[in-house]
Amino acid sequence: MLIEFSVTNYRSILQRQTLSMVASTYFNELKSLNTIPAPNSNTPSLLRSAVLYGPNASGKSTLINALKFVENQVLFSQKESQAGDEIDVAPFKLTTESRNAESEFEITFIEQGVRYEYGFCCNRKRFTEEWLFAYPRGRAQKWFHRVFDHKTGKDVYKFNTSFHGGRQRQLWASQTRPNALFFSTAVQLNNEQLKPAFDWFKSRLRVLSSAQGLSPSYTLQLCETESSRQEIINFMNSADLSIADIQIKKIAITEEFLPEDMPVPLRETFLENLAGKKLLKPRFFHKDVNTQENIEFEEEEESDGTRALFAFAGPWLDVIKHERVLVIDELDTSLHPLLVHYLVKLLHQANSKAQLVFTTHDTTLLSQKLLRRDQVWFTEKNKKSATELYPLSDFSPRDNEAIERGYLNGRYGGIPFLKDLDFYGF
Repeated sequence: MLIEFSVTNYRSILQRQTLSMVASTYFNELKSLNTIPAPNSNTPSLLRSAVLYGPNASGKSTLINALKFVENQVLFSQKESQAGDEIDVAPFKLTTESRNAESEFEITFIEQGVRYEYGFCCNRKRFTEEWLFAYPRGRAQKWFHRVFDHKTGKDVYKFNTSFHGGRQRQLWASQTRPNALFFSTAVQLNNEQLKPAFDWFKSRLRVLSSAQGLSPSYTLQLCETESSRQEIINFMNSADLSIADIQIKKIAITEEFLPEDMPVPLRETFLENLAGKKLLKPRFFHKDVNTQENIEFEEEEESDGTRALFAFAGPWLDVIKHERVLVIDELDTSLHPLLVHYLVKLLHQANSKAQLVFTTHDTTLLSQKLLRRDQVWFTEKNKKSATELYPLSDFSPRDNEAIERGYLNGRYGGIPFLKDLDFYGF
């Protein structure tokens, strides 16, 4: 479970900005549905979801990209980068100091009942600092701390006695390249103690830069088994789509699928690699209104909304079932607002420890019947053109306050500056 994420000096973000998933003790609405009870006495109750609003170019996507950057560095910095490769990090460019300073990232999460606080600083050439705190017994243990010494040009490591490995710890450190994380390197070299924390990034966290990144391929695979197919049908019908059945059509991949102007060597390579493979396509069935006979519809005959929800179905059920943390930019892309409401409600009502963080421009979600006041966040640019992230709770909104109207009329900021425009006539 995600507790909080902080980022400093990255793209449009200059000063440290923090997104917190800690449930406020001041708000009691929707407590049983929208919050996850504290797993133990040393951790807080957490929110099942958080939504970010703000005008275009205010930094919503920057926050999502920052978390994606952390995910990529943890999972791939050791495996996919080579010595001397630059780190794909971009500091805030509008001040001399920030252009020459490191970017900093820190994330706090819970995995297998243990709280972890992990972070690092880096520039394009190297990681300059890295640390990990663990709370296996409720008290902080600083397992490792890596700092680059500019005088010697080497990393200096400090290890806590609670961090196992003995002499191997120095081996892991010596094998860590300047442009790779010690965390990733140690896990790749079979450190078992770090594996649960690493697996949180590998198996729990899912960061998508757009809802369009959800292809129907995973849902199609699930539909090949009877029990999973019925789950998909139930998922879609709970959104009132009246689907009687879904069947999978397997189509052999032949030359006809390739562009006519594709070069012959490339065509031959494609056909060789795809030999024997099948293309999966869904076939939807609806009841004849008179005879109740199943009538087949090709995928192209279904609405964009139905096809979009089908693409969401498998991944969404997977997130809930395996209690993942889904972070997604522009959730409302290609989806009707009521379908977005449905997806958020489904996650809240699933009695799962799954979490959702998303950006949107759909203000209809701001009803207090769907979201708590501490689940709403805003981004806007300050006078330095830097992103500021802040929660709705900073404004101490009243219970049953008309939050959507207040937001559109600029009460909380985070909207485009449109002179003399009042959406509700006030």
